[in-house]
Amino acid sequence: MPSDIIIRVKCDAYLVRFAVSLYGNLPINFPKNSHFLNLLEIFIEKKPLDFKEPDYGNNMLWIQLPYFENKNIVFNNYLSPVKQQTFVNELRKYFKITFRKEVAQLIVHGIEKQDAINIFIEKYNLSQDCWDFLQKDFYRYLNLRDKRRLFRTKKNTSV
Repeated sequence: MPSDIIIRVKCDAYLVRFAVSLYGNLPINFPKNSHFLNLLEIFIEKKPLDFKEPDYGNNMLWIQLPYFENKNIVFNNYLSPVKQQTFVNELRKYFKITFRKEVAQLIVHGIEKQDAINIFIEKYNLSQDCWDFLQKDFYRYLNLRDKRRLFRTKKNTSV
């Protein structure tokens, strides 16, 4: 059950749009037992006395905290900058996994790489500014995958 307490995390705009398309409008309510809620339960702590809420503009992810069993969120509702960065890194990992998986599936079904990337951008309501870095990331992923396949130590005997 979500509370009325909202925390703000500095986050890239494309990750904010990705999270909104997955979990609903801002503030985000992560599903029960999700990896992100587990991280929040571990990371939240008491606010420092001199804390002032920063405004990051469009680069801000609003998260509505649920009531946790082990922490009282009335007092523990702060993420330090280091913990915010760790949380954003986990969200970025999830984004990359989702991106690579969905684009690879579309390519397997015969869709061109550029079209697959455009479909992903449209599906998750990302801006067209993301197109270049998504294309570069996918080509890096293909190169890494090919190198791992080429240099694996355990050879498959069926080949």
